Amino acid sequence: MATISRTVQWTLLTNVNETLAILPPAVEQAQFAVTSLTPTEIAVDVPRSLRNNQWAAKIHGTITAEADKTHIEWRVDGLGNKHYKHLIKISEGLPEGLLDDHGIQEAASKVALRIFGRKEIAHLANVLDRNETVNAIGVGRFENKAGIAAATNHRLLFLEKSIGSEDLTSFSLGAIQAIDLKKALGGETLTINHSGTKASITTLGHGQGDSLIRAIRATQNAPKPEQASTAPAVDVIGQLERLAELHAKGILTDAEFQAQKERLLSS
Repeated sequence: MATISRTVQWTLLTNVNETLAILPPAVEQAQFAVTSLTPTEIAVDVPRSLRNNQWAAKIHGTITAEADKTHIEWRVDGLGNKHYKHLIKISEGLPEGLLDDHGIQEAASKVALRIFGRKEIAHLANVLDRNETVNAIGVGRFENKAGIAAATNHRLLFLEKSIGSEDLTSFSLGAIQAIDLKKALGGETLTINHSGTKASITTLGHGQGDSLIRAIRATQNAPKPEQASTAPAVDVIGQLERLAELHAKGILTDAEFQAQKERLLSS
């Protein structure tokens, strides 16, 4: 059986020194072992456990400090399909509210998620990018599989219910050309036209389709941040002075000096 690798992004809402202090106890309560810890890296061993049907695994985290935040890029190497569960176990040992949940709990609090447990909702964070925020959540079916639909600031995604599942489908918001919502007694059906193809999420709870559409359109219609110009500012006065010096030294003829001066003044 081949070793499988999974990568997950964490952001802890505290400085790196505090992060280094709280990680070892969190790893220990998960019944794993820290084998190495530096200001920039952490290594964790996950033991083989027949009772928990758990393969041994190696976890490596790259730590990056950013003012009052700390980013960790985790890589989990091991057999089986419990890579994400290992990190969820570690996260359960962290102080409440310290791990950035990408807005998941706030979005989830607005809808009924009866068939999903806390760990399954938390699993959504494992597939998000570092700066991705969840703006709306729904529960439905995609290609006849039950799961979570989420509208983030970058994409519409559908994650199958199982924590061990790798069945993630995502649609870039920039490529969604049209959205349609149909309502029935059995729930709502959200259909998107994405890059010339159609995809539907069915049996969404009442109101969930509307919430997803509002979140998608709000992001699509938000003004794009202006990009600062990378072109250096032209120092016209300085260049004119240098041209005058070259002209005075006889390096530039009268015609050359006049031509270059006019070019600068018109730029």
